[in-house]
Amino acid sequence: MQILRSRLTGFRNLADVELEFSSGVNLFIGDNGQGKTNILEALNFLALGRSHRGAKAEELIRFGDHHLHVSLTLLDDQGTEHTYEFGLDRDGSRRIRLDGEAISRRADLVGNLSTVFFWPESIELVRGGPETRRRFADQALSGIDPVYLVALTAYQRALRQKARLLRDVQRGLRPALSAAEELHSWNEELARQAAVVVPGRVEWAKRLEPHASAGYAALAGVDQLLNFEYRPRLIAAAQNPENEHYERDILTEIDYIRPDEFRRGRPLTGPQLDDFEVSLTNAEANDEKLDLRVYGSQGETRTAAISLILAQSDVVYQQRQVRPVLFLDDIFSELDRDRARRLQERCAMNHQIFIATARTDDVDGWQPDSVSRWHVTGGELSRLS
Repeated sequence: MQILRSRLTGFRNLADVELEFSSGVNLFIGDNGQGKTNILEALNFLALGRSHRGAKAEELIRFGDHHLHVSLTLLDDQGTEHTYEFGLDRDGSRRIRLDGEAISRRADLVGNLSTVFFWPESIELVRGGPETRRRFADQALSGIDPVYLVALTAYQRALRQKARLLRDVQRGLRPALSAAEELHSWNEELARQAAVVVPGRVEWAKRLEPHASAGYAALAGVDQLLNFEYRPRLIAAAQNPENEHYERDILTEIDYIRPDEFRRGRPLTGPQLDDFEVSLTNAEANDEKLDLRVYGSQGETRTAAISLILAQSDVVYQQRQVRPVLFLDDIFSELDRDRARRLQERCAMNHQIFIATARTDDVDGWQPDSVSRWHVTGGELSRLS
């Protein structure tokens, strides 16, 4: 999959521009705060149906403008061109089109443009809290499995309703007795969707781990295994999902703690509290695992985060036979020259890449087969090659 060209209008601080891209490496070079990340954000928006930074629509529209418009021309792996467009207005309205046809549901958009994105906050995938790793898993799974996306969306919707009900009971706005039946109904919906979400995460972690481990060994140049292991909150989740009572057992577990949830005013179990453990072990010795969140060095945690994120591309290819586009934002800082060059060569083998960097020495001497370069200053782009 490749992004052939793009037209950006009214996006953040960027000047209106039309860009033609290399099928290989595309470099955006400039000081921090000049707009390099904004370019990558605009190009990646259609992969998620939203900003990877979690920005609101009005934050994406250039100061003083009332709307933005971005169009991308893509070449899929079958050699067919497609046109994607999205527009946002300050009143909150949005328009997304694929080959001229309007798309109203995010589930119909996600997966058409496959991307993998690394940006500075990505290191929190290892060092940060469980919510960071859950978000990583959910975004990756949603991009390759529409059934998972539908189940996750339904689960989150039911969870919000349940949380609101529990808050109302705790504040005395609803008596617990009258709310019990409604709470059970929400628990039924949560169990129904969790029976899809949990097995999805189990299978995805199993697929991701070997690719991430191989990537870590190649980037770090060491004989160590990177482990990525799912840690579900629900005890019932450890059972075989093929068990005919799987959904019922999840419901029983969630329902069992209803009195505690009424008392504390919030949901206390479920996939929204899951985690993934990231650790290192020696390849030839079955010794104790090194928990990278607690004991990992800066280099180890950064290399692990990069390896996990890039492993997504292998899982996407395994699942869909599609090579995703890679977006690398300030990925080389705090990597030594050898690791940076190994990473560059690995990424360039099979993917179209978009790289934003403030340090020219990060890419000096790198001569990939096909490369385009731009300098970014104050939102203005000038072609270097």
